[in-house]
Amino acid sequence: MRRQLRWYGASPLHLLALLACFGLAGYAAARLIPSRPVAVLAWFLGAVIGHDLLLMPLYSLADRSVMAAIRHGDPQLPVTPWINYVRVPAALSGLLLLVWFPLILRLHSPYHASTTLSADPYAWHWLAVTGALFLLSAVAFALRLRSQPRTAPPPERPAPAPAGAGPDPALPRPAGPHREVRPADTAPDAGQANRTRDGSEY
Repeated sequence: MRRQLRWYGASPLHLLALLACFGLAGYAAARLIPSRPVAVLAWFLGAVIGHDLLLMPLYSLADRSVMAAIRHGDPQLPVTPWINYVRVPAALSGLLLLVWFPLILRLHSPYHASTTLSADPYAWHWLAVTGALFLLSAVAFALRLRSQPRTAPPPERPAPAPAGAGPDPALPRPAGPHREVRPADTAPDAGQANRTRDGSEY
């Protein structure tokens, strides 16, 4: 079992969700293709060409541009944790727009003739749902920030002293006996030098 999971690369829950999606897509295809094959083919081609070739590169470029701009402003800012709270509502809003754009943009469609209802509220409904998604995402992000413990910033290290400079008086001196070497201590005594020279003559 572990070898199979390692080969698959994800958890069993991910595999079950993927199989459920395939089952739902197969059920929808079995119900729609016999009755409206041309419409299903047009939708499939539109999804492949419109999304995979046009929309996906555009919103991927926009996402990378936003992350690069934020990192350029503050390289230490963690972008990934909070950028997901923008991606999820934006993706759901874009999915709703992709599905209902003929009614949201008030394009010509058989909706009014079939239902005798107006398509005017769809634009306002889509905007309201988009605002609610972003509001819920902001609340979830605020709750996450509140639950995280606050960490103190690391202490700043002192700047290195320039070459040839003496010890900083503000820094503590090392423990133990310490004796300063003065220039007078290093110079030889004149009388001692004379006595040594006189003694070396005998």
